[in-house]
Amino acid sequence: GWRYSKDCEVKLEWNNLIIQTEGYKNSILKMVSDIELDNNKEGTITVVYTKQIREEKGVFISGEHQLLKSITSKINSYLTYHALQKTISQLQVSNNTKIERDNNKDEVANWLKHQDLSDDEIDELLKVKIDFKKGETIFKQGAIASYIILLSSGLSKNYVEGNFDKGFNFKIIKPMSFIGLSSVYGKNIYAFSGSALTKCTAYLIDIHTFKSVASNNPAFTKRLLNWYCDTTQGHLARMSSIANKQALGRLAETIIYLSEDIFNGDIITTNVSRKDIAELAAMSTESAVRFLSDLKKDKIIEITTSSIKILKKNVLTLLSNN
Repeated sequence: GWRYSKDCEVKLEWNNLIIQTEGYKNSILKMVSDIELDNNKEGTITVVYTKQIREEKGVFISGEHQLLKSITSKINSYLTYHALQKTISQLQVSNNTKIERDNNKDEVANWLKHQDLSDDEIDELLKVKIDFKKGETIFKQGAIASYIILLSSGLSKNYVEGNFDKGFNFKIIKPMSFIGLSSVYGKNIYAFSGSALTKCTAYLIDIHTFKSVASNNPAFTKRLLNWYCDTTQGHLARMSSIANKQALGRLAETIIYLSEDIFNGDIITTNVSRKDIAELAAMSTESAVRFLSDLKKDKIIEITTSSIKILKKNVLTLLSNN
């Protein structure tokens, strides 16, 4: 909690709503955290001390900053969940009257057939489709996990939110991927966040519907287990890399991962930002930019305003081993 709770007051501003404690007054002894929805500022929470605090390390210590960040994160998660629920309800109504052909849905349905699902099961899973803009939050860490997400087009990223805007981007998601399976039989919350790297389309599958389909279709469940095991092994390999490899080796490995697993070629587009690359390699953005510049000088990669191109993959592979 707050060190001096008797002298601590708070004000919440959201849209046209202002809620504040009885003793709140403007003070220079304050800290502010933004309330956001889809990366857009919706309001603020302001915490103040109403009496002078004499501290060598500052008025608010790191634990208090983290507490406010945690409170704001919970509010952001609720707003994201509430907005998503509203969107889903609207889509369910519109989908009941929609008869136009959906080519993307046909492609997804065909893929699901190859996952041993019947036409009736596919219809159950593909009831709610949502389009996401670049940068938009798809689901929020800590929010109630009511849905499994099936990404059908675009690229998204999964990341663990950390302290003070630090995060760990642990996977780039390609189309025809289920997201959130760890919430099906575990805790009923999302253990990480997901956001759109490009314009994305996703199907939101009610978690109870998903459980029902999986429990009645052993062949589909076996595919899910195989996929989940492969994913877990991939995460363990990433952890080993972070623990044992030097920074340059991690960056080289990340570039190869993006090239081979995500873009299927030697060109990595700017859909994946320098910050994304840095988080995948578990380093600061500044360090990643510096290493990329060094690789460019050595003509191992080519960097333009729109892409990173691998010129000497054999050298990059050697670097990735250390």
